[in-house]
Amino acid sequence: MGRRVGMTSVRLAYVHEYRDRHGRIRRYFRRRGYKKVMLPGLPGSSEFMEAYSAALGGNRVEGQAKHGSGTLSDLVVRFYRSTEFSNLRPSSQSSYRTVLDPILQKHGHRTVSGLDRGRARKIIEDIGAKRPGMANLTISVMRQLMNYAIDIGLRADNPLARLAEYRIGTRHTWTDDELTAFEKRWPLGMRERLAFALLLYTGQRGGDVVNMLRVDATKGVIRVVQQKTGQELLITVHPALARAIKAAPAKGVYLVGDLHGRKVTHGALTRLIRRAVAAAGLPPRCVAHGLRKAAMRRLAEHSASTKEIAAVSGHATLKEVERYTKKADQARLSKTAIARLPDDVGG
Repeated sequence: MGRRVGMTSVRLAYVHEYRDRHGRIRRYFRRRGYKKVMLPGLPGSSEFMEAYSAALGGNRVEGQAKHGSGTLSDLVVRFYRSTEFSNLRPSSQSSYRTVLDPILQKHGHRTVSGLDRGRARKIIEDIGAKRPGMANLTISVMRQLMNYAIDIGLRADNPLARLAEYRIGTRHTWTDDELTAFEKRWPLGMRERLAFALLLYTGQRGGDVVNMLRVDATKGVIRVVQQKTGQELLITVHPALARAIKAAPAKGVYLVGDLHGRKVTHGALTRLIRRAVAAAGLPPRCVAHGLRKAAMRRLAEHSASTKEIAAVSGHATLKEVERYTKKADQARLSKTAIARLPDDVGG
């Protein structure tokens, strides 16, 4: 059963409502395998949608291990119930599941003590043959899982402790010519243009863009609570972004949804940009995350300070900002710097 939100035709899955004995309407998130969660406020409100999004992303109730005690399956179920896992942010929990669930399908029957360094390396190299980035994430997650196994006495060492990670390149930072080409192909009023503008003019990660609600964009700012950091930001709406929001069809409660206004996943947003890039004749290097980097580059090129850039990006350290702005136009910045010098050495 789902719940229709407001005057739109958007139906939210797993939302159940009833009238209690006092005549008040109560709404709950109810999904098999997940905890029952009360949803506060009215459907479509910021507090309701935040609680709904959190319920979708977490609160899963773990069942019994598919295999016996001491197996990887048993270890992962225990880890999912642990304090260490509970303390992770919902986005990090989702990343852990993305890594561990496929491994359990192939290796869940194996014993934790039997996972030697050679077998661990084989698991990583099988993934890295086609997806080196995922292999690196798997190394990180499996290291934490094996540390947990050590803590609870299932093994004495960590077979992934010194396993080398894959060397992968950084994501391409879109150039101004590429940004212009995309806008020419996708005019105002198109979903592709709105998604592009939200990524470029807020400087946020794709996972945060898909969670942006219409009620979060008021009085010239967009409120963002970053999944990765938990940091709350208020991002001033750039005039170009305001035009994109105004021109796009107002379907559903999310700023960028699917064709029917329903919430999209981070992966769906990535694929939307990938298809739009191909249609615009741009190279495959122009990916969604590169727009966040382009936002940082453009801010740097227009003399924004490192702290000002961090106020937009939400980075906790200035070193992270500097890493993102390496592609700032060096020639333009050097011209500005040289112009600061007096006409003669005695000036």
